[in-house]
Amino acid sequence: MNKWPAFLFCFFTISAAAAQDTLRLHEYLQRHRYTIDFTSDHAFSMLPQLMNGKNVLVLGEGGNHELSMYATLKPALVNQLAKQNLKYFLIESGRTTAFFMNNYLHDGYNDCPKYMERFCDLCNRMKPATQAGSTFKVVGIDFEFTWDFHESMQYLLGNVALDKCPHARALITELLDTGYMAFSYADFYKFGKFYREKQEQLYADSSAIRTELGDKYADLLYFLSNPNVTRPNKDRNGALAQNLLAEIMPLDTSAVYFLSTGIAHSLPCESYSAIHKALKNEELRSRTIVMNVHCEQCAVQGKAMTGRSPMKFLNEEDIKACLSNAANAEIVLFDLSALPPEYDNIKKYGDLLLFARNQR
Repeated sequence: MNKWPAFLFCFFTISAAAAQDTLRLHEYLQRHRYTIDFTSDHAFSMLPQLMNGKNVLVLGEGGNHELSMYATLKPALVNQLAKQNLKYFLIESGRTTAFFMNNYLHDGYNDCPKYMERFCDLCNRMKPATQAGSTFKVVGIDFEFTWDFHESMQYLLGNVALDKCPHARALITELLDTGYMAFSYADFYKFGKFYREKQEQLYADSSAIRTELGDKYADLLYFLSNPNVTRPNKDRNGALAQNLLAEIMPLDTSAVYFLSTGIAHSLPCESYSAIHKALKNEELRSRTIVMNVHCEQCAVQGKAMTGRSPMKFLNEEDIKACLSNAANAEIVLFDLSALPPEYDNIKKYGDLLLFARNQR
């Protein structure tokens, strides 16, 4: 018996079915896409409809944190969410970074240190929201960065009269003297050890230090009680999830929250990710919407971004081509929430996909 005709029939039948599925997906994407212009005041005016009453929007920064598009994407989202009563803008940085940003955003800081310029630029782009009356807070859920920690200590404690603080004097002096620590893995290790020592020092003499510092004490306690003391080359997902829940639960259901983090932390279907861990909380799970970013033909510092996507469906050439063909502009937002059941492998990565191309 000649098996070839049967084999070829099956092959072409399967191929035709796959092509038909891709065509159906392409047709869906064409009906559920939005062209995005970050510079427009109406860039994300569709968000209230897409969020459909949910309170937490998670942005998974895909490819690389350094893509210049994030400098305009995040403020555009903040400025839209501020119209929806934004309460917290949660960032993948520490508490002292957020303290600096809050003071700069609300005019406490007048100067911007050179190494903080990217945060100042972000704040400047979010000013339309504050000028319109929004009082949202920036909240850091990651570990403390040495330079940001140093800058915030100078702002908080730089004018404290040490001669009037016998119990706090040694602690304050050491906290102010942190400018020598650089952004390196070795210094992150040393800083983590230093941070835990200062934490214990504060706890040991907490009552007396509180009396001496007055209203500055609450901020200092917050800065020195961050349980996330991991480093950038370690798995921080558990610590990020813990801090996220501590900051936003119980949810204020009259407000919205915005978390911007790397895609390694934002995949709801991957058990290792911070969002997967946080969404074990039933209330949070029912009120969260995830938007991940895929960047096609993009480069950072002149080097093309290559490698397999952590969103596994984008490693299938026909699916990737389908999304690319449906993207009718450089930045397109796809609503995946109504995908039919056969596309659950795509939908489980989030309800929204921001498809970008040719970014630097």
